[in-house]
Amino acid sequence: MQIFDRYTNLLDWTKCKENHPRVLGRTLDGSPIACWQSGGDKKPAIFISAGSHSTEQAGVTAAVELIDQLETDHQIYVIPCRDPMGMNGFPYVLSLSLGEEPELGSVEDSEEILKDSGEVLYQDEETLLVIIGEYGYSTSGLYGRFFPGEAFLEPLVGRRIFFPSSAEGIEGTAPFQRAYTLVVSPTGEILHINRFHDTPWAPVEVRCTRRLMAEIQPGLTLDLHEYGGDAFWFSARHQQGDDDQVWEQKIADGIIQTVVESNTKLVEEDYLPGSFFTKGQPGVFWLNPQQRGEGLNLADFAANQYGLSFTIETGMQSGFQHRVRTSMLAAQTAVNVFERRYA
Repeated sequence: MQIFDRYTNLLDWTKCKENHPRVLGRTLDGSPIACWQSGGDKKPAIFISAGSHSTEQAGVTAAVELIDQLETDHQIYVIPCRDPMGMNGFPYVLSLSLGEEPELGSVEDSEEILKDSGEVLYQDEETLLVIIGEYGYSTSGLYGRFFPGEAFLEPLVGRRIFFPSSAEGIEGTAPFQRAYTLVVSPTGEILHINRFHDTPWAPVEVRCTRRLMAEIQPGLTLDLHEYGGDAFWFSARHQQGDDDQVWEQKIADGIIQTVVESNTKLVEEDYLPGSFFTKGQPGVFWLNPQQRGEGLNLADFAANQYGLSFTIETGMQSGFQHRVRTSMLAAQTAVNVFERRYA
């Protein structure tokens, strides 16, 4: 189970497999948005994705491993990386505007390059935001910090903002090794790239995912993520039909039981990911996207349009191999319960 330094490493690693990817589209730098199909012929299909947040690389590796290792007669479709540009790192995304990758050893280095090369749109004691060419670049995250429609964001409406990974000690995501991607919506709101699934305007990565889901009509969607702690949790979605709700709960019960039996640490009892979650049993949270007030993420959209849907969250502060194995265990358990529904 290896850490992929670049998106090209992921693509090269899969070339030795008999299973070749399908290109759903291309990102703004020309990178293919690749999808692998495996499993059997049985429907409804299962859809697995990862890497919409490029700092969450254990999910990417888990998704790649699941292409070959997930056991089911159902059709499986896997997009292991939904943000190829960000996966390549902050120097790489800077090279899209600068023409070459700069050497970055510190935040001060990035601030100097951004000021010298870009037009400053915003600056305070902690954050610098500039525009260089087609893209925005920031020294830190801007999500949730500003009201929609701020005047300084006008040049970036409909564009990307990249900022570097900065946390120390995260295996698979060293400082500057990844570039976190934000998008400024047409209304001037700074959002994660993992939004826009329910909006007419959407970045190409989201449009590719939506088209695939419309084609395969997944009965189960699993989105593999990570968070900044050292434990495990996942979120489920309230279903529109009674039978779907019963099976959503059965899968939730199965995942958490299997993970606990593997001696994986769960989040503390007082942990709450956000005000738009409600607690289920320990480690299980039910997400209410209407309360969040942003566009639907992939799992929200899947629940709204197709059926059973879960977001898996492993803790980035734990070891990489453990995170990968736990993510894979949760996915395989979800599929095992899902199969019982259609036995």
